[in-house]
Amino acid sequence: MIPAAVAALSALSTLLLSPRAVPPRALDLGARTTLADAPAGPEHVATGSPTCDCARFASELADAHALYASRGDGATRPAPAAARDRFRERLLLTYARARCLVDCGGVDERAHDDARALLAAAAFKSRHFGPTDATVEERLTRGLDETARCLAHAPAPPSCHLWHGSIRGIRARGSWNPTQLGLPTQLLAEFRAARAGAPPGRDLPDGAATRAEASLLLRAPGFAGGDPQAARRLMEDATTSPLYACTVDNRLLFAETLAATGASVRAVAELRATVDAGLSTCGDNRYENVIDLDQAARCLARLEARPDKDPGWDDDCR
Repeated sequence: MIPAAVAALSALSTLLLSPRAVPPRALDLGARTTLADAPAGPEHVATGSPTCDCARFASELADAHALYASRGDGATRPAPAAARDRFRERLLLTYARARCLVDCGGVDERAHDDARALLAAAAFKSRHFGPTDATVEERLTRGLDETARCLAHAPAPPSCHLWHGSIRGIRARGSWNPTQLGLPTQLLAEFRAARAGAPPGRDLPDGAATRAEASLLLRAPGFAGGDPQAARRLMEDATTSPLYACTVDNRLLFAETLAATGASVRAVAELRATVDAGLSTCGDNRYENVIDLDQAARCLARLEARPDKDPGWDDDCR
């Protein structure tokens, strides 16, 4: 039982959300700045204790959401260095802005919860971008704490379930102990709550909760709720969603579930269709899709050469 549990928990870091393998780059954080004078472009990152106008909370929160949505601007394949820098720095600036807004007093808790979920999303997606392990851990811890506060407000927004479960999963990597044997089951409950009753793949913004649920079903041992066939059915249902083609990671995971359940020919066909489709024009995951298309191409080449061998779903293929 224990080896299977170790394997399942170590696989949690490969869950749901792109970028799966965005290469870390050295950060030049520069001088302390405020949100008012920090441009959104790739040349600047908000550092220190940025300020925000709490009296304009709704407007500033909308601007922070727009900044997060713009993280993939200019991304093409192959990704230029400027797009990589923009992705990194807009995530870090989104985190800084959301952190400032979360600390605003005199704001309705539901509005705070929206800022908390945005903070956690930016913390999760910026986990490869340092500048040190300690600062990454600080962001993840703050994201976990803020989403825990959000979950105390029933009914909790689905996004808080999604990012709370996602950060719990990533932090389980490399820190297995016997008290975590129930973690896969707990995370399944969180990700199902994040779907909020939506049909597979139709949960906003991009089917992430469906991917998370399917990933756990695929990788967790049976005693913890794992069921590869159920994962395949879930992703097959997700293919009917209008959101499915907007995120390459949906197609990668569906291909993986096909391969894991004996349908390697269909897995190859799904990967080939993914690569042939190229970059989607819908959704906000443009930069993530560039990275995932490269991974899909690697998976496809390896499966075509050795259809009987794992192409590295949990490694550099993904």
